[in-house]
Amino acid sequence: MIEREESLNSQAEGRGAVRPLCLSKIFSEGCVLQQGKSTRIWGKTAPLKGVAVEFQHKTIFTRADDKGEWQLLFSDLNPGGPFTLTIRSETEEIIRLKEVYVGEVFVCSGQSNMELPMERVKDQYPEELNRPERPYIRLYKVKEHYDFDGPLDDHREASWSACSPETIRSFSAVSYFFGRYLLEDKKVPVGLINLSLGGTPAEAWMGLEALQSYPQALGTLKKFQDKEFVKSHMAENERLQREWHENIDQHDKGCEGSLEPWKEINLPGFLKDGGIEDFCGSIWLRRRFMVPETMAGESARLWLGTMVDSDRTYINGVLVGETGYQYPPRKYEIPKGLLKNGENEITIRLVCDHGQGRVTPEKIYQIFTKDNRIDLEGTWEYRIGFRCGPAPEMDFINRKPTGLFNAMVAPCLPYTVKGVLWYQGESNDSSPDTYEDLLRRLILNWRENWKQDKLPFVVAQLPGFSIDLLEDSEAWPKLRHAQSQAAGLPDVAVTVNLDLGEWNDLHPLNKKEVARRLSLAVRGMIYGEPVEYFGPKVRSYQVSEGRVLLSFETHEGKDMIVRNGTGLEAFSLAGADGIYYPAEGYVKGTSVTLWSREVAEPKVLRYAYSNAPSKGLLFSQGGLPASPFILTLSI
Repeated sequence: MIEREESLNSQAEGRGAVRPLCLSKIFSEGCVLQQGKSTRIWGKTAPLKGVAVEFQHKTIFTRADDKGEWQLLFSDLNPGGPFTLTIRSETEEIIRLKEVYVGEVFVCSGQSNMELPMERVKDQYPEELNRPERPYIRLYKVKEHYDFDGPLDDHREASWSACSPETIRSFSAVSYFFGRYLLEDKKVPVGLINLSLGGTPAEAWMGLEALQSYPQALGTLKKFQDKEFVKSHMAENERLQREWHENIDQHDKGCEGSLEPWKEINLPGFLKDGGIEDFCGSIWLRRRFMVPETMAGESARLWLGTMVDSDRTYINGVLVGETGYQYPPRKYEIPKGLLKNGENEITIRLVCDHGQGRVTPEKIYQIFTKDNRIDLEGTWEYRIGFRCGPAPEMDFINRKPTGLFNAMVAPCLPYTVKGVLWYQGESNDSSPDTYEDLLRRLILNWRENWKQDKLPFVVAQLPGFSIDLLEDSEAWPKLRHAQSQAAGLPDVAVTVNLDLGEWNDLHPLNKKEVARRLSLAVRGMIYGEPVEYFGPKVRSYQVSEGRVLLSFETHEGKDMIVRNGTGLEAFSLAGADGIYYPAEGYVKGTSVTLWSREVAEPKVLRYAYSNAPSKGLLFSQGGLPASPFILTLSI
């Protein structure tokens, strides 16, 4: 709790109202300050008033400017805590924070894969949920907010929390696991500033000055700086969405009222594979299943993978769960007494927004208890409830240029941090050719605003994914290439996560390994530890008589490992005609020799340049994969 003492007797002296001494929300109970050469603390008080800050037996004095703003630097803070931070102003006000820690502070930013909470991966990591409280892992979670008029002074809603069984479910999974790895290595408090929001492009996280070469983004920003436009735009968006769904609800004949006969369909799978092409509207799915006597009457869990787009799911006519959009896994609880001995029925009302309906393949579809399991894959029945046109596109205001930078990033500035973890890019796949420039600009923009010219960035490269992408799309390969190129900036590292993706899920579950690789990059690049933190990298190549010899740099020169294939499936070669053909050849030590019978004179070589490459990937001895690459060859 913040302890505040204040006296406003200056008003009695005829000097008028005095601005209260205050700190930003980021300086609140439970905060973690960065150890090191200099740690910045700032706040506000009455204009031109003196301020004294006491911490770790040091007292530093400063004076507010004519706007009442003040800041100062502490040096060589000792790690640990909790400590007491005391701020006194000449206005006779005192603020005491009695739970302040000192250690390593990292910003964890990006979109949904950085935001994804431990609640979503609890079944992947059940052992993590009931660990004792870990007060040295602390998360500052900033609630979603946007502003287009310029940087804000403070967050609308944000707070620090310690990791405990009561709080861990809301922790960002990547942030939590990174914090755990770093705490194990450094043995000091770890502060994690989580600035993340699903579905957001890089432009939303960039300051105005970084977008000056993007007239379209600036034009969009100008429109959304008009509050009346934003109000009417949001209202129109909501109206169109509401009316589309209401139209379905009003005309849906239901699973029993329809005159259509029930037809068979094999699930999981795509509706189009069952002959239901380009379907928008509501469709009812049902399956009868047998429950053994040992399971009857017991509570159970129901897992239904994911679906496109929204569902309501019933067991024996009773609603047991619903989800409003495609991405969350359908994990529902069946209450005690609902399952009966013998035949039972599951019914799903699935609403498809844009003609891409599916019950996602290669997920778990089961009803289960501790001792029993019922498989739900196979033949289902379906009836069309109502067919209509596609849903109107939802235009999310929080994804517009500069909005999240102004409201979520700017209030953190210039809080002293050790580095930034960046996991984003999925929402820039409509224009991947600009992403390298955008990412570089974002990094430089944050460094300038954070007043840390060498602020390190560790970028999580996008993993494998394909189910929602066109087979011949190069958007995700281009985004990965752009992320790799951003490492050309100083103090930037990129972790490779190809093997951690799930072809059928935008939100793969293995966040622990993503975080481990981020932590290795931090330890290697930022702290200079002698750890392996990158996979094989192309060092040189030679072209001779139609063959390409690639030499790789590996950690300590160790031989490469090939996983899930011979090591060649991920390679392709093209000649002057630009047509790519699979490569042949072999892997030996730290080199790869390649050729193709269809390409007499190879001009371009590509590795892992597809949406979800999985076969023949190259790894280091430490289990880190090579990054995808493309080489223009010269003899």
